[in-house]
Amino acid sequence: MLILNSILYCTIFFFFLMMIMTVIFPRISVRHINNRMLENGASPPSWDKGLGASAPFYALAIFLKRARKPTPLFDGRFVAKHARPIDKFLAFLHLLSTFGFILSISIMVLLEYVLL
Repeated sequence: MLILNSILYCTIFFFFLMMIMTVIFPRISVRHINNRMLENGASPPSWDKGLGASAPFYALAIFLKRARKPTPLFDGRFVAKHARPIDKFLAFLHLLSTFGFILSISIMVLLEYVLL
């Protein structure tokens, strides 16, 4: 039970961090990168109008070269080019909180299934 409680606390921590980063990363980093892309003549994703659904794509494009390939939904070539150090840090926190939350939920469900 001590293991499940500690994983529960990790899940709660990652959940709140993920919610904070879901608000902060699009407002600071994605907005800055979109403005820089517009200055250089590249258009940001047209399918994302204020919902922030493109934030995971931006975070992955900052860190993974494979995510920078142009696709019909998202052209990530300009994202890493215009990312500042604070954008990289916020993208790291965004990805860490999302993957940490998913991983801790998965471990908690698996352990509860095995232990009960």
